[in-house]
Amino acid sequence: MRWVLCLWWVSAGLLSAQDGRPEGAAIYAQYCASCHGEEGQGVPDEVDEPLRGDRSLDSLARYIDRRMPEDDPDLLNAEESSKVAEYIYHAFYAVEAGAEERPRPAFARLTNRQFRESVADLLGSFGQSHSRGEGTGLRAVYFDSDGMNKKARKALEREDRQMSFDFGTGAPAEGMKEDQFSIAWEGSLLPPETGWYEFKLITPNGARLYLNGDSQEGDGNFRDDSGAKRQPAFVDAWVSSGSEDREVTARMFLLGGRAYPIRLDYFKYLDPSGRLRLEWTPPHGVSEVLEAPFLSPASATRVAVCSTPFPADDASEGYERGTGVTQAWHDATTAAAVEVANQVVDRLRVLSGVEENDPQRVEKLKEFVATMAARAFRRGLSEDLRQRYVVAPFEGLTSPEAAVKRAVILILKSPRFLYPEIESSVDDFTVASRLALGMWDSLPDRELREAAEQGRLRSPEPIEAQARRMMEDPRARAKLHAFFQRWLKLDGEGDLQKDPEAFPGFDAQMVSDLRRSLEIFVDTIVWSDASDYRELILSSEIPLNARLAKYYEAPIPEGRGFVEVAFDPAQRAGILTHPYLLARLAHPDSTSPIHRGVFVSRNVLGGLLKPPPEAIAFDNHQFDPRMTMREKVAEMTRSANCMTCHETINPLGFSLENFDAVGRFRTTEGERMIDAESDFPSFGGHTLRLRGPRDVAEHAVASDQARRGFIRQILQYQLKQNPAVYGRGMLDQLDHHFAASGYHIRNLLVTLQSQAALLGAPNPESAR
Repeated sequence: MRWVLCLWWVSAGLLSAQDGRPEGAAIYAQYCASCHGEEGQGVPDEVDEPLRGDRSLDSLARYIDRRMPEDDPDLLNAEESSKVAEYIYHAFYAVEAGAEERPRPAFARLTNRQFRESVADLLGSFGQSHSRGEGTGLRAVYFDSDGMNKKARKALEREDRQMSFDFGTGAPAEGMKEDQFSIAWEGSLLPPETGWYEFKLITPNGARLYLNGDSQEGDGNFRDDSGAKRQPAFVDAWVSSGSEDREVTARMFLLGGRAYPIRLDYFKYLDPSGRLRLEWTPPHGVSEVLEAPFLSPASATRVAVCSTPFPADDASEGYERGTGVTQAWHDATTAAAVEVANQVVDRLRVLSGVEENDPQRVEKLKEFVATMAARAFRRGLSEDLRQRYVVAPFEGLTSPEAAVKRAVILILKSPRFLYPEIESSVDDFTVASRLALGMWDSLPDRELREAAEQGRLRSPEPIEAQARRMMEDPRARAKLHAFFQRWLKLDGEGDLQKDPEAFPGFDAQMVSDLRRSLEIFVDTIVWSDASDYRELILSSEIPLNARLAKYYEAPIPEGRGFVEVAFDPAQRAGILTHPYLLARLAHPDSTSPIHRGVFVSRNVLGGLLKPPPEAIAFDNHQFDPRMTMREKVAEMTRSANCMTCHETINPLGFSLENFDAVGRFRTTEGERMIDAESDFPSFGGHTLRLRGPRDVAEHAVASDQARRGFIRQILQYQLKQNPAVYGRGMLDQLDHHFAASGYHIRNLLVTLQSQAALLGAPNPESAR
């Protein structure tokens, strides 16, 4: 919704017609069209943006009556404002006004995330696969050692939840040797988000960490002097040089939501003491012990990770989309294609299943390449495409490896891979591709490919069944996790830091814990049976560990993990009052009602804010120190230009003033009582009295505008398009299904993916 309407009037007054004031259309044509365009489309160098939005007619009329014309708001009386508002509303402002105008989908390339996810699944479609396990820890086998034979006798098998051990001078378990023993941990690593991770081994003994490798026959050998080939260790601290702890680190780029094979080998041999700690530093996090729920005892296979850096995707409309095709992007995709091709060649036997001494090796490798091309292009190969991407790369090259490398680069640089909607017609393969991109940001899996080949993706029922199946896949969970990271500003650049004198104890570890708390809060609601959107805003519970509970003066939970802690519902309301968001939306030494109000308006209530006409930096030192933050913000934004937006921003921000810059509840600011009450002009045209976050939360869950705003934002993120592309009634249909399902978030995803997949399909109305 364009909730800020800027009407720039070009006359000092309105000319009266002989029979009275002109009607709304005449008023608009005479005094508005020169800036806004005849049909509200906007005019370059005047008002560029079109007059479109979701304000109610009453709200629009009141806005014009109060604010327009900007230099003389009293020029129009209430009746005249109502007439011009009615014309604007029905002619082009309201969504329904443009119902016959369906814009074409934006022609887009793969986003950075889609490229990486597609590559991972393309290579992952060859060879063995494993189901992702639960994050309960790693399988552990404890051995007594005998000199060079580190695994002479199995003593114990169990599951360990965390990778931090201090055995002192004793044995790790009763009945084991104290002076020499070894332990092997194995399973899978479950990183929560995409990015660079640092791993650190700390031990005075010997240890090796293996991560995301292809297992080899020599990996399980029992002796140091074995000549069997094994995969190289990712972090190698096998040779000790004294009794002091050594730290060995390494970094790896990982895709969130996937399972990576991990193994940790450790031994103590005649050392004074035994201890080991494996730490990791996730993106946006701090170094901490690696533990459940990020470790699983289940096996996993290597993930093809492309770590080539890409230029940032365009996010000017609030969501990342692949509309920017620049030289930097072409260079990045070329480098990425080479990186992936090298991985394919290095793992050629594992991926293709073709042995080096096979007399039919070249022909079998051609079939391997043909299969890869068909999966990358999301449909079968024509004879022309087979000649170009399969046969031609092998011509004139003596090395099959060089031919495969050339073919992989050609495939990954092909428009048929990079531009998923390059085909003009819509068929079963198009639907399969849309479902895979929408649900996973990736390629169709085997079940989708088979459904497309058999012509089973032409009506809503089987498409919805596929979407519901795909919703249970970890890749869908990872993509939805990424949406909420953007929605809740968890992907924000820069560290969250506070003035240590004003907020002692609020350090990097505290920030990391708060991020984890917010992630747990969202995941618990989204993946519950109810999956109720309203609970994101209304819940008065916050997951806390002991460290957070102490800082926020809450009951301290037992144990190391996070526990749901209930707060006074009058004080806490879902994401609105989660300490991480309140701290993120604040200055280092004080609150920021503006940042908080903008977030609530845009992200929670579904408003679309226009950039301010003049950017004014907040300088706390220019105000009287006796003033409250509310008074400072009111003073700074009191001009008519500012109040076009701040009449809604400020009340929302003021309603959260009972929380300081780190999200702790307070009743005073300095020596003065907090005033959190305000009158809020809602987007529906009514004035609400807000007394705190609970009032904001209850308004949000009752607001059609807020609910539709959430639907719009999640649709844009999942589909990389605007809702209007799918018809002006798309939001209405989704809203209806959303309400009927009890505001079930996962069902909303299934519905929007199912409907969007059929866009442009033959006879789409009967399909619906």
